[in-house]
Amino acid sequence: MQKSQAWLLLLLAMAITVVVYWVGLSGPLVLDDHYNLEVLQRWLQGEATLQAVLFDGRSGMFGRPLAMASLALSAGLGGYAPFAFKLGNLLVHLLTGGVVFALIRRIALRDPRMAGRADIVAVLVATLWLLHPLNAGTVLYAIQRMAQLSVLCMLAGMWLYLAMRDRITTRSDDRAAVATLFIGIPLLLVAGFLSKENALLLPALCLVLELGCYRDTSRPPAIKAFFGTCLALPLVLGIALLASNPARITSGYLVRDFDWQQRLLTQARALCDYLWKILVPNPPSMGVYTDDYAISTGLLSPPATLVAILVLAGVTLAAWQLRKRIPSLFVGWGIFLVGHAIESSVLPLELYFEHRNYLPMVGVLYAAVGLAVVGGDALRKAGLRPGRIGAVLAVGLVALLAFGAHGRARVWSSPETLAVSAVTSHPQSLRANMALVRVAQQQNNRQAVAQALDRLIAADNPRTRAMGYFNRLYLACALDRDGNPDDLRQAIELMPPRVIYADPEFFGLLLDNTPQGCGAVTDRMLGDALDTLLDRATAQPDGEWAKWRLRNMAARFYARSGDWQRTREQALLAWQPGTDPAAAELLVRAQLRTGDIAGAERTWEEASRRARAADQAGLQWLRRQIDIARKQPQSNAGASP
Repeated sequence: MQKSQAWLLLLLAMAITVVVYWVGLSGPLVLDDHYNLEVLQRWLQGEATLQAVLFDGRSGMFGRPLAMASLALSAGLGGYAPFAFKLGNLLVHLLTGGVVFALIRRIALRDPRMAGRADIVAVLVATLWLLHPLNAGTVLYAIQRMAQLSVLCMLAGMWLYLAMRDRITTRSDDRAAVATLFIGIPLLLVAGFLSKENALLLPALCLVLELGCYRDTSRPPAIKAFFGTCLALPLVLGIALLASNPARITSGYLVRDFDWQQRLLTQARALCDYLWKILVPNPPSMGVYTDDYAISTGLLSPPATLVAILVLAGVTLAAWQLRKRIPSLFVGWGIFLVGHAIESSVLPLELYFEHRNYLPMVGVLYAAVGLAVVGGDALRKAGLRPGRIGAVLAVGLVALLAFGAHGRARVWSSPETLAVSAVTSHPQSLRANMALVRVAQQQNNRQAVAQALDRLIAADNPRTRAMGYFNRLYLACALDRDGNPDDLRQAIELMPPRVIYADPEFFGLLLDNTPQGCGAVTDRMLGDALDTLLDRATAQPDGEWAKWRLRNMAARFYARSGDWQRTREQALLAWQPGTDPAAAELLVRAQLRTGDIAGAERTWEEASRRARAADQAGLQWLRRQIDIARKQPQSNAGASP
């Protein structure tokens, strides 16, 4: 096959990809989409600056400004609409597919078994990747533009490494190639990092290419220097930084229901699950609501944990032993493992997301095609002619993937189909069932709401059962203004002794949507419930983000009940070194209500030291309340403005 023919086939695959995904482009925003993108809505309305969009992002260490700039371009051209964001994602997906083709072609040219078939191998891998249904959860999940752009930069960096490495292999003193390597790779790494931090893996991915594609060549000094400065040195510095302050990682587990050992054990199962979904895709089982993924608490709990570890170790050993005979297996498996090295490590991230396979899938597909080529060669030596059969199978596989991806796109086309599909494949997922509850509420389908809540209440996970009771209480309060105290009691009994990231969001909704009360469930009862949960969470310091937020909410419930002594107690516990300065407002009011003017002065002074520009108006109002209280100690100080 000529290279021009391969490009024509790739363009055909891209056209099919557009047709396959088009139905899903108007689907809903999900999960943290609104949380991360609402700044774009404020920017379009003139309420936020472009600088705020780029550098005040809520994701990552530095706000991921390159990805936010891309999303701002989408919003600027198409408005704050799912179609605009998802169309942009689809275009990035197509561009990345082109880079996959170029990269795989270069890798294949370095493999004696594949070199004569490099074009067809590259177009096949790129086509399978473009149309694989597992990628639907990345393309149609708006905020995953961050992952897409990071992967695009990494793949481009890998291609650049191979291009410059080939030149250095031919002429070791090629200064232009060396300079391009030392400048281009770090620039692409930085660009990828400013989209998502996974781009830090680029030098390690280049090492996989070096070990797999240049097996029988000596390593020039420039290559050794490259890996020394771009991989070894940063790795040592990173380990030293974490060793000097392990709280950077361990503090994140304070708001998780698992520890780092359990996360690593669970990731073995997750990696095998990802691998199975790539090799044997079953679109109905795929989805974005995977919060019900079971935690591995030991090698045999569940037993699949040990099996998964053995599978991963076995494939890794085989890839290493066969690296000279079947380089494609080593390179592909290396890309898969390294591609997961951050999100499947000890970092306190959620356990499972399908979009984490956007780059690792490239490696698995290349390894699978490479093994198919080896198998075909073996059949050919046996006197068989597998070429036509292989072509038919390849076309059939592409068609199956296209139908599967289109099915996923149809699922993503509406909140209802997405929620129903998610609950079908993940019946114990809190997020999936609550998505279905929201859809059922919009349709005024009380029966569907009750069924979803009953599924949660019957779930295996105690926290999920507790949140089922809490959400039944919340909906009764929000819709009927009359909750059942027994739901509150059951929820409190079931909740684990730890608060997590999602808890403040839920209790904030409960607080905001019950201004008229909740019938038999009083504000005092809700404040007591939160106090009980937080007192039980002894392993978490009061200064932990979720904990002080919940203390502040407990104080607000007590304030609504008129119990200012309890309000003051909770607000004091919420007033931690890292607490938002705005939380001082309720504490000062409670201190004034209970006659603690000196305490109110101390709180105001501390809030002044922490204050931002946006807090100045609130501080001035608090100052006036304290001054009034000093002059008239018996007055109704602290009343709402």
